Amino acid sequence: MLRDFLARLPLTDRITFATELVSGALYGVFSGLALPLIPIVARRIGMSAEAITLMVTMQFVGALFGILVGHMADRLPKMLFAVWPSLISRALIGLLAFAARPGFYLAVVSAFNLLVNLGGPAYGSIMRSNYSDANRGRLMGNIRITIVIVAALFSAFAGLLLAVNENLVRWLFAVAALFGVLSSLAFGRIRVRRGPRPEFPPEHSSFAASFRSSFRVVRRNVPFLLFMALMFLCAGPDKMSIPLEPLWLVDHLRINYGEASLVLGTVASLASIAGYVIWARALKRTSSFTVLALVVFLFAGRFAALGLARSTMGLIPMSILSGLSTAGWDLVPIFCMISLAQRDTFSLALGLNTTLFGIRGIIGPALGTLLASSGAIPLQWIFILIAGGIAVGGALMLLFSRRRKGVRAEAAARAA
Repeated sequence: MLRDFLARLPLTDRITFATELVSGALYGVFSGLALPLIPIVARRIGMSAEAITLMVTMQFVGALFGILVGHMADRLPKMLFAVWPSLISRALIGLLAFAARPGFYLAVVSAFNLLVNLGGPAYGSIMRSNYSDANRGRLMGNIRITIVIVAALFSAFAGLLLAVNENLVRWLFAVAALFGVLSSLAFGRIRVRRGPRPEFPPEHSSFAASFRSSFRVVRRNVPFLLFMALMFLCAGPDKMSIPLEPLWLVDHLRINYGEASLVLGTVASLASIAGYVIWARALKRTSSFTVLALVVFLFAGRFAALGLARSTMGLIPMSILSGLSTAGWDLVPIFCMISLAQRDTFSLALGLNTTLFGIRGIIGPALGTLLASSGAIPLQWIFILIAGGIAVGGALMLLFSRRRKGVRAEAAARAA
């Protein structure tokens, strides 16, 4: 069946997909074994709320450099920036096998988070160049379905294993790191299709001059900048919950390792499988901006369900909505940016999005910690407040989508 499916694809699509499929399966093992456990282990070994805030904020500090990395990916081989940050960051997770104290654990996870987002602009640009427009949504969706199926299986395996012996958690981190490194090496075997490279005049040959030239192109793209502002509204409030969720899950709901792997890992992964299928099909039938608005509304529901949960079983609706919305956030925004950003500065545009992601991530956790420590609002109501803010962003994204449809219809009428 897979052979017949591959045979119908264009050559570059077929080769890229087959290689990325192997990389995705290996990443699924890494993800399923390690990622759901990282915040739970942090709290269990005595890490303070402030330390958790610092740990998770480092991924946003690293993301601040996204705009520079994106520009370099427009000028240099993209694969350098797609592979090395992911390879180093995943290898670092193996050091958690030796992390018995909060200080060392904090240092390792902070380094992992610092690097984890830097490959995003280059990866998105490779997906644009190597997958055809007609097949991109389906192929990217299939890769992610593979990842979450493998992650769900290994997350369930980890949960069962830890239910027998919680001390095995350190070995799981070591095994996960090995598979994460193999995933990065497999992805590095993809041959990037070369498009026309941006040409800079002699006076723009330096990095600083070419960056200013490229950034001016992005800055003049008003629809793209407006979309970035809307993304800030839709994907900003949730960052307040990052240091608060471990406190809610561990201190209030008393979740254990096995429950974390099964409910937060397996259930969410299975829901995301459905999400990738739904969003990939929706992208063929309607505007990517309308699809993104629907994703945002489900994302708001995720935080409302989290705030209303009173037991581990009560987290199941949250996990389902989390899987659906996470699949949407992973797949849909890049299609929105493809329709808005110019090809020769596409990595830079993705890098700007990554940098804004970093800014949101630095401000949000600090606000969340400040709000929780003040005692002005109970913890569960902070999640409800977050849900309301995200829903407002979703409504504005829907208006943006309708406005773009109107502009396109008007342009088509003029052309006729």
